Formats: sequence, C-alpha cells, structure tokens
Amino acid sequence: MRFKKSIAIISALALSLSVFSGCSGGEDNAPSDDNNADANTAAAEETAAGEKSADDGINAVFGEIRTEFNENLDLSDYPLTPNDVPDGYEAVCEAETAALTGSCAAKDGGDMTSGGGYVDGLNQEGDSITFSVSCEYSGFYDLNFPTMGDPGRVNYVEADGERIGEITTTTKESFGDSMVMNVYLEKGDHEIKLLPYWGYVYVDCLKMTKSTAVTEDTYKVTKALSNPDADENTQRLYKFLCDIYGKYSLSGQYAEKGRESSEIQKLRAETGKDFAVLGLDVGNYSLGSKAHGTESRTVEYAYDWYKNGGGIVQLCWHWTTPEEYAKNDSENPWYSSFYKEGSNLDLDKIMNGEDEKAYQLLMDDIDNMAEQLKRLCDAGVPVLWRPLHEASGGWFWWGNCEAESYKKLWNVMYDKMTNEHGLTNLIWVWNGQSQDWYPGDETVDICGWDIYAGNRVYSAQSGRFADLANNYGEETKLVALTENGCVMDPDKVFEGNSRWLFWGTWSDPFTLKLGVVINEEYTEKTILNKAYNHERVLTLDELPDLQNYPLD
Repeated sequence: MRFKKSIAIISALALSLSVFSGCSGGEDNAPSDDNNADANTAAAEETAAGEKSADDGINAVFGEIRTEFNENLDLSDYPLTPNDVPDGYEAVCEAETAALTGSCAAKDGGDMTSGGGYVDGLNQEGDSITFSVSCEYSGFYDLNFPTMGDPGRVNYVEADGERIGEITTTTKESFGDSMVMNVYLEKGDHEIKLLPYWGYVYVDCLKMTKSTAVTEDTYKVTKALSNPDADENTQRLYKFLCDIYGKYSLSGQYAEKGRESSEIQKLRAETGKDFAVLGLDVGNYSLGSKAHGTESRTVEYAYDWYKNGGGIVQLCWHWTTPEEYAKNDSENPWYSSFYKEGSNLDLDKIMNGEDEKAYQLLMDDIDNMAEQLKRLCDAGVPVLWRPLHEASGGWFWWGNCEAESYKKLWNVMYDKMTNEHGLTNLIWVWNGQSQDWYPGDETVDICGWDIYAGNRVYSAQSGRFADLANNYGEETKLVALTENGCVMDPDKVFEGNSRWLFWGTWSDPFTLKLGVVINEEYTEKTILNKAYNHERVLTLDELPDLQNYPLD
C-alpha cells in the first residue's frame, strides 16, 4: 500500500513540473482556469497563430474523438451462480488438528475454544495453518476463523493455493468472528490456509456455513442519488451504472494524463481496447501543493475523457496538508504531506473545535477544490468523486484520528460542496475501508474498496465484496473496486457472484514498468487480454452515449 502511494508522490511531483500542450475542448463551455494566465495566454497565441483548429488540437493531443456509441447493450438479468449448500449447514475444523508450519503450535484453550484448543504462532513468513476440508455441496460458503488478538489485525486466507481474501481480528479478550464471506467451493476436497500479514493472533478453528451474503437483491439499486438536485448528465451516468450493475463490470485505469497517457497507449496496443473509467488525482490543486508552484490539467483531462472520449471519470484527492501545518523537512517533503508523517494536522482537535485555525484552512481548501470541480460542473461533466480514501488504514492525515472526526469531515465536505457550492455533478464514492468509518447512507452513493492482493492474484475477493454489500449502512449501494493492483479474472468475478461495478488499476508499477512496457509482475498479459475482451467487461468502445442515456 505504501509503495503504491510512493509512486503517486513521484508522479504528482513530476506532473507539477511538466509543461502541457493542447487544450481539451473546442466547445464554448469547455473548462478554463482563469487563474492560470500563462497557460491561457499560450493557448490564445497558439490559436491566433492558426497552427491548428480547436478540433485538430484535441485530435493531436488526445487522439480521435469518439463518434460511435453502443446503443444495443444487453441489459437483461445475468443469472447468479446457484448455491446448492443447504440451509443450516455447518462444518467445523479445529485449528489445533490442522497442518501447522513454522512457529505455529497447538495450545490448550479450555472452555474458551470450540474444541478445547487453539493455535498460537501465526506471526511471520513461513507460518501457516492449513485446514483440509471436504465439501459435500458445490456452492457458496462463509468461512469464519474465530481469532483473538489486537483488534484490526489483518491476515490472509487462501483456498487451494489462491489468495481469496483477508480476515480481521475484532476482539482481544475472547475469540471473535473473523470472516471471509461468499466463497465458492466445488464439491470435493479443498485446502483452506491462513497466512500471516500482520500476524500475532490466536486462531480457534474454521467454521463453514452456507452463505446468503449475495442475492439478486444485492444488484437492485433503486435509491436515487444522495443529492436530489443532481444535474441531468449526472443522473444519466448514475442510471447507467445502476442498469449495468450485476450484469457487467467496467474496466478502469489510473492514467494521470488522460488520453495522452502511456497506460492507454500500451493497453490499447496489447488488448486492442481502451478502458472505460479513467482515474485521475486532483492533489496538485490542493492549496498546500499550489504554495509550491504546482500546476495541473486534471480538469482538462477529465473534460476530454467524458465530452470527447465518451468515458467515465473517477477523481481521487491526495490532499496535501495546508502549508502552515506541513512538516516539509528532509524526511517529509511537502509533496508527501498527505501522509500522517508529513503533517501536523490533528483532525480530532480540528473537528471538536480545539484548532479553529486549522479548521478554517481545511475549509478554505475544500472551497478551493470546489472551484475546480465547478469547472467540470459548468461544462456538464459528471464525476465519480472519491475524497478521503483509505482512512481507516491510518497512513493519511485524514485517517490519523478517531473515526468520528473523519466522518464529521466527510459530511462537512459533502455539505459545503453540495449545498454551499451547488456542485450537482458529483457521485460520492466512499472507501474508508472500515464499517466504523462509514459516514452514512445520506452522503454516499457508491461504496468502494482498494485491494492490493499481491502478485498475480486474480480471485474475485468475494469476502470484501459481500462485506461492502451487506454491512455498510441500511440502503443497497453500488459496490466498486476503486483501486486495485492485479486485474481480476472476470470469470471468477461473475461465477463467484461478486460483481464489482468497476475496477481501477493503479499506474506504475501495477500496469506499466517505468511507464514503458506492460508489467506482468502483477497481471499477466493473458489475464489482461481476457479481462479487456471479456463479454461481461465493458470497455470504452462498448459504452452507450452517456450524455444522452435515457432517464426513464
């Protein structure tokens, strides 16, 4: 996770020092940045010189403008894989009788455990607990590993040698549920293995029960957008997302220069396709970044992707700390101040009124970012808006606090951007990565999760999907894989009934190696081609005309 974000820092710094050419729009309502006088002057001089028309400029920079759309997308229901596991089914495998490696050892547990024993020593590489199970039925199981230890400790689960998810320890004084839900297993023998990630937990047993976590109702999202005043283009996009949910997944990729990016060029050359959802970062618009002279054309790239390319835009915000609270020293330079180590912000004090100065600086920065998003709003560009991400991990300053402080900040941002600034183009995507950090159904439209599962891990991560679909709020929400390292195998996604709305692969090193070639360290080309050409994965050419998508 931290390595991935280090790449983001380097990219952001490079972006801030780059000189961009071209302009994103030939239309009167294309976004412009009145504060960027040099860029506007250069663009005006270029046009006056007659070097190229607006449309030629777009084609030269971004490639051909899309003119054909898919008007015959099959939106009939795509049936779920049946579950033959009978109601009330339960099987228990004791950890102390499982195959143990490394420092794992059986201990006497007495009445605290299901079978009188437990396993200690799942601590580091080389340690493992392997349960041999024989399934009587093909179908979906919930796998529960009662554990005890420091709450929040995460450890890996494999089935037949493939990593399928993670479990999280919740209790320290007794054995509590730690589950991976909605795991599909064929009838027959299987090996279920626990491996340490954070380690240092006690494990009681494996309990297998029938999973009812995902049903047809999971994919029936009928709730309107959280903002009742959302504009028509935003409603059209949301309606399309609801219509395809459970029937298709949208391909996605982070690519900091939009259609200029190496990612789109290399992926197109390899797969013959372009991704549908473009991921971009608005961090260089932050006041803390602008204080160091950063520039950004993220708004222009977003405009072009939607208006001229016909695609969907997801924006995240690596929010650099306001200058007065950034450490900005040799170990923590300003451009890494979205990390807690680079920030002096104390969000608990800020949100409970103890630091009014810092509160006002954050409000100023929200106002500042709202101005950039307003440019897209005025141009009619809807945005999948994903701020304050991965909070519960604690590595960003907005997660270095109590959950309540984070939720207050989320809801203040929502209120300011929606009600004060009148942004009608935002579809609010939350992925705070913990149920305790969920800010509430009324300010969330899509629930997301960021998964970096390792190298060449193509499973559907069904436990995370089922958890998001079932345990976050009271309303049924769209569920998306907002960031990923490996591209999932679409067959496993759909056969496993864990149908993520879209995925968004991070850039270097997960897609490209040094921005030059496809990096097969994480996703092999065979899987990449399979995903981009799968009948249940939508690429850019397969999208309908979203600007005219029917609302009825």
